Formats: sequence, structure tokens, C-alpha cells
Amino acid sequence: MDRVELRKIYETYGFKEEFNVENGVAIFSIKAGHYHNADIVILNDNFDVDKVFKQYKDLGYACQIKKYSSIVEVGKDLFEGFFNIATTKTRFLRDYNSFTGSIVKIHSDEATYDFIKTRYIVNNKLGESDVVSEITGRLTEEKPILFLIEAAAGFGKTCTAYELLKKIIDEHSDKVPIFTELSRNRQAKIFRYVLLDEIDRSFPLLSSSLVKSEIKSGRVPLILDGFDELLHESSEESEKKYESTEPMLETISELLVNKAKIILTTRRTAIFDGDEFHKWISDHEHDFDVIRIRLDEPRVEDWLPEERFSALSDIGFPIHSLSNPVLLSFLRCISLSDFKRSIIKPSDLVNRYFDSMLERERKRQDLQLTVEQQYNILKTICDDMILYDYTAESREYICSIILEKHQVEIERARKLYSIDVRPTTDEIVNKLASHALLDRGAKDSQGIGFVNDFVLGNFCAENILSDFTMEWVGDIRFIESAVQSYLPRMDGDKESLWERLRFSLEFMEGRNKLKYNLSLTKEMRMDISGDTVDSLIINQVVLGDKSKVTNTVFINCSFSSVSFDFKNFDNVTFINCVFYTCYFINDENREGVYFLGCETDNDLFENEIHIDDSVDDFFGEAEIYVLEKFYPKGSATFHKHRNIGAICTKNNKFNHREILDSIEKLKRDGILLTPDKISFLELNVERISDVKKALGRS
Repeated sequence: MDRVELRKIYETYGFKEEFNVENGVAIFSIKAGHYHNADIVILNDNFDVDKVFKQYKDLGYACQIKKYSSIVEVGKDLFEGFFNIATTKTRFLRDYNSFTGSIVKIHSDEATYDFIKTRYIVNNKLGESDVVSEITGRLTEEKPILFLIEAAAGFGKTCTAYELLKKIIDEHSDKVPIFTELSRNRQAKIFRYVLLDEIDRSFPLLSSSLVKSEIKSGRVPLILDGFDELLHESSEESEKKYESTEPMLETISELLVNKAKIILTTRRTAIFDGDEFHKWISDHEHDFDVIRIRLDEPRVEDWLPEERFSALSDIGFPIHSLSNPVLLSFLRCISLSDFKRSIIKPSDLVNRYFDSMLERERKRQDLQLTVEQQYNILKTICDDMILYDYTAESREYICSIILEKHQVEIERARKLYSIDVRPTTDEIVNKLASHALLDRGAKDSQGIGFVNDFVLGNFCAENILSDFTMEWVGDIRFIESAVQSYLPRMDGDKESLWERLRFSLEFMEGRNKLKYNLSLTKEMRMDISGDTVDSLIINQVVLGDKSKVTNTVFINCSFSSVSFDFKNFDNVTFINCVFYTCYFINDENREGVYFLGCETDNDLFENEIHIDDSVDDFFGEAEIYVLEKFYPKGSATFHKHRNIGAICTKNNKFNHREILDSIEKLKRDGILLTPDKISFLELNVERISDVKKALGRS
């Protein structure tokens, strides 16, 4: 073995090589308090190690004789010893069982947990396996990889993260992951310190530098669930939001070397589709790979056993309203008799869910508080979350809210117990802080929040509906959760929520404005102007009949059974979109609507953008405008990637047709390229001299 490499790996683990005149052995010592240890590594099979062993033993060292066949074996042995793999994996398995148990046991003691596999998109292509196998199959690759798992609230990001943890524990004996739920910690705002806290929590006896070293080696995969909780999105523009995100991403990029594997789960956010984030990826394209995975909405048939799915179909239950995983889990786990009662009246399903959960909690914790009283206490906690903008806090803080707002009800409930078993006020408050709808069994140090986004969203919606000013304002994560929780509700309930949210939605980006509008009303009631709508699935609606769409770009969207009323469309472009059984109304007003790279199952397109190969190489004003987006005036550097939507929407000089014609011409000339993410354009750096010349900067 190479002695220099041997010394290097031992020093990584805090050892010091002792002076030794013998060539057949190397001695490495480590001291922890008054404990002295020495590894005596045999380098020559013929060397008599007994003398050295006795010498160090007499000096008070706890000695071990080591004989390795390779440097790789040295690293593996030290890693297993220091990271205490068996004990660490047992602890993580306990966390996994606690999490999965909390999901099903709140419904029924007999229920068992099964991970629900949904469809997913990986780097813009439909996944062929399941998302967990997609990731674990790449953990042994000899390069650093960042996995970005994106999904809407309630689509299974946290379940996927835990299932990934379980599979690494079960199938990768040489790896020990670090796993954290960032959504559970209100203080988790400075990512560098969050990471250090998680390292210390996971491996309290090891130095952070050692753990970081093993993250980089690939032996310690890093799983960060709920990365969007650190982004703190508001109504700011994505580029401004990126300024607070960049330090987190740079901290991650510092770890993404050698064979590191880092997995982030996050809600879909404009930050990860913005120019600045794509530029960050581009800046590191030779440093590590990025695998972007988007989870699709879970289907009812994925959740329910065949007999229960058939029972819903037989009674004509509106199955489309059951897309929410919390309600599906409820119907999956409850007893058959409870299932039959719950589906009698579809409009009562959500109320039955909460009544069942709260009544079960009364029995589980011996609470003398009614279902209504429990509900109001949970609503109070949510109101405080919205007011002070957090989703999890310490047990002490949650208890203080309960006691401050509901002491009268709690004292009355105390008197309902017989004197010999009457709990103290603090004992009742602590029971409520451990409520099945409030605590996922997370450690107190990580804070207490609601059990899932559906429950959080239900109480958020209550808060929104109680605001009669019609000007409710709150963070987008509360709005998203509220909308998702109301999708299974009756149309009248959704209409009421829409009216209260309308003011906030006016300040949102086009994608979310359209998404929440259609989700709650099945109509497009708000104007969209100067926006980019990316990767949205729209079904069975009419667009443009009641509101205007102007200067907007739709990218990678899927439309099914959608009618487009072009009387209210102006300067609108569809790029790489798919149309199934769609129809155009008022087609005579279609002049300002353009299509580029779109697919349809009928003959819809007339304004398809295409370039005549006979066009000359002269760069006009529109081509210069596009190139300046990559190489801005007064800038000493250029951008390698730019978002097509941003180029089209942020100008008052050219319409979309002129911009897209120019883009196609520049692509034909090889100056612009199409990168992996088709909603972006890439500048061909080999033609940068031609670009400078065209812009007069050579």
C-alpha cells in the first residue's frame, strides 16, 4: 500500500502517525480525553509485530493490529468503526417506523403502511422505474450528483424521502445517510448552520469535518426534505428570492465533489425554473450532475385496494375529487364498516375524516375536550402560524399558545375527570401538543407542526374564510395548502375560498394564478399579462371566454379537452405544449397566437413558427435584442442560458412572432442551442466571437 495514502486517510479520521524506524509497520494513534488508542498497520507480512504491540500497550494505548489488502479496505474499515453503522441504521429505521406508523395508526390500529408509487418525470422524460429506485440506482456512480425532487403539496415528497432512507438502510451496507425534515424547524433559515446542526444531531461524537469528508466520498448520502421551507417565498420576484437562496446552493455545491450524493425535496417553486438558478447549474455543469425529478399527482387506483375502488365506482362516487392523499390514506386504512359509512355522502367525507380523527384522539389520550373544542384549538395554532409565518415551532411555544387562548375550556375539561385521575392543566396542554393531527412524532428539537399539508391547509382555509375584508394576504405555502385541501370539497365551498383568495392571487405569477383559479372555479376568471406559464396540466375548461391573456408564453403545458376563445388572446405563444381534443373558438382573432414545437391530435396549427432556409445571415434588430439577453450592454460577461419565456415577455418592442422568428434563425445559424431543459436557450460559446461582432463589442 502507498504509505502516503494510508497516512492521509488515517489523518482524515483524526489519527496521528507515530514516529517509527521500522518499514514493515505503520502506527497511528488517536487520543480522546484520557483514552489513547493505536492502530498498528502491518505493511510487510514477514514483520514481527508483537514487539511494537507490547511497546505501545505498555505505554497505556489500547492497541489493535490491522492488516489490509488495499487503501479501499482501510477507508471502509475506519468508516464502519467510526460511524457505527449498525447502531446508526437501527436509529434511522426506528425513525422510519415512527413516521410510517403515525400515518396509518391514526386511522386504525390494524392498518399497515405501504409506500404508494406514483408516476414521475426525470429530466423531462417519463420515468421507467419507481422514483426511489431511480435514485438509489445512481448512488454508486463515480461522480457527484444533486437530485432535486419537486412536487406540489401532498404529492408524497416526505414519504418518498423516508422510503429512500429505508432503501439505503436495507440495500447499501456501506452507506449511512443523513436525513432531516427542514419543514420542522422554524429556525432553519441559515442553511450552513442547519447542515452543521444536522451533522451534529446525526453523529454527535464525530467532527463535522469528518462527516463532510464522508459526504463528499459518497458514503454518507444527504437527504434534505422540504428545502423550499428555507426559501421563504413571498411576492418578490424570483431573481430577488434567488439572492437569499444562492448561499444555500453554494453550500451544497461545496459538498458536491468526488462521489457525493445530495437529495433535495421541494415544492415546485419559480426559483428552480428561473434564469439565476439555471445559471448556477450551468456554472457547475462540469462539477456535478443534476437529476430533476417531478412527482405526478397520485391516482385513486394507486391508493385503494381493488374492492374499495370498485365500491366507489359502483355507487357513482365522484372519484376525481379524491386526488388528495390524506383522504385516500383515510379510506385505505379505516375498517371496511367505517369505509362504507364514509362514502355514503361524498360531500361529508372531509368532515367525517376530521370527526373520526378527533374522536379517536379523545379515546387515545383520554381527552375530555369535545371534537369541536379540539378543532378550535388546532385552528388557533394555525392562525398563529399564518400571522407569524412559520410551519413548526418548539413544544414550549405551541403549549403557550394553547394555554393563552384556551385556558377556560381546558379548566372546564379538567373538572370532568374524577378527582383521583384528574390531570394538571400542563398535562392536558402537553397532550394537545402531541395531538395526532399536530405532531408526526418529530423530535421536539425540530419543532411541532401539523401532521400533513392537507390538515394545515384545512385550517389555513378556515383562517382565509374568516377574513371578511376580502383582502387576505399570506405566504404562498399557506395558500397552496388551503387550495389543495379544498379540492375534495363541494363547488360552493371552493367558490367561497376563491372569493377570499382573489385579492392575493392578483399578485402572483401567472402559473400559480391560473392554477389556483382553475382548481377552485374550473374557469379562468383572472387576466394574465406578461407572464410565463410553465409545465401546467389543464383539463376540461375554456380559456379566454371571461378574461384576457396577453403577452404571455405557455411552455411545456398539457391541454386536454380545452377550448381556447381567441377573442381575448393577444401576443400569446405556446412552446413545446401538447393539445388533446382541444378546440379553437373565434379563430378569426388568432393572428396574435403562435405555436412552436407543439403537438396535437387534430389539425389545429396554422401559426406554427418555422424558418425559411433561404433567409440570409443578416442580424436584424430582433436578433440583436435576443443576443443582448445573453450578453447585456455594459456587462463584461455573458449568460450561457436564458429562459425563453423571459425573453419573450419582458419587452415592449417586438411581438412574440418576431422574437420567436429571431430565436429560430439564431438556432439555425448555430448561435443558439437547445439544452436539456427545453424551456431554456443555450448560447453556443464557440460562436461568442460572432456574437461580440454582431453586438459591436469585438
